[in-house]
Amino acid sequence: MDIRKTITRRRVLTTALLTATLVSGVAFACVCSHGSIIVKKFYDANANGIQDANEVRLAGWPMTLGSASLGVLGTLPTDAFGYALFSNLPLGSDYTMTEGTPIGGNWVQSTPTVNGVPVNPITGIHVYAGQTTQLTFGNYCTKPSGGRTPGFWSNKNGQATMNDGTPASLLPELNQLAALNLVDANGNAFNPVDYPSFRTWLLDSTATNMAYKLSSHLAAMHLNVEANFVNPNRIYAPFGGTVGELMALANASLASDPYTPSGHAERAYQEQLKDYLDALNNGAAIVSPTATACTRTFTEQPY
Repeated sequence: MDIRKTITRRRVLTTALLTATLVSGVAFACVCSHGSIIVKKFYDANANGIQDANEVRLAGWPMTLGSASLGVLGTLPTDAFGYALFSNLPLGSDYTMTEGTPIGGNWVQSTPTVNGVPVNPITGIHVYAGQTTQLTFGNYCTKPSGGRTPGFWSNKNGQATMNDGTPASLLPELNQLAALNLVDANGNAFNPVDYPSFRTWLLDSTATNMAYKLSSHLAAMHLNVEANFVNPNRIYAPFGGTVGELMALANASLASDPYTPSGHAERAYQEQLKDYLDALNNGAAIVSPTATACTRTFTEQPY
């Protein structure tokens, strides 16, 4: 056996294996003293804190990297794919990442959260040797619901809106209201036959029977949807579902519990539904299905 040829072949094989290991990025073959952080930014169209299928990523969103020991290190905007990469970072466990907050107040952070509360900045981020730490921020923007209050529907403007058919008639709206499970102060079914009776019912609504108060706000929201003031497919984040889903729950609750005075087991539930509808009838913010519907301007400047 030619010992010199054997040694040569072993050296070639060792060099080839080492080269392949370095290319593949196996940790034990890398002598590294730095790492990276990459941030993903997406539009949370259903406000659930998760990037679901078809939810797009957001470009041009400033992300600021800092460190408890090193201070502010700089700001990068997310790229066309919704990512911001901070590379060649010293190893450490005290990094922070802060997403920019748009001027205007109609953008809401949905993730990350702790106990349901948005966290910004993220603190205590680790940077490991030769590795990339991944972070995700989600946001959605809001627009006013467009709702009108029970007071609107009890005045001449509301009456005119209800009477907007061709030929002019209140009958379609009154028939739609009669199809709901509306009730009066005593829990009796209320089916309006003309505008004066409907107006009196709206104005007399009280929470002594919570089902009555819930009925008045459900009726107002139904008319808002019918008049195209409110889109029933829009999500109301505090409720966690669409306006239409909220209306369906309210209507079902009125069917099962038409009389909910103080002490009734379902009173608190109906009051919560009433509060949601009340807010929406007063124009509360609903989630925009697209990011392009909302502008965003930031004070943060990229380096």
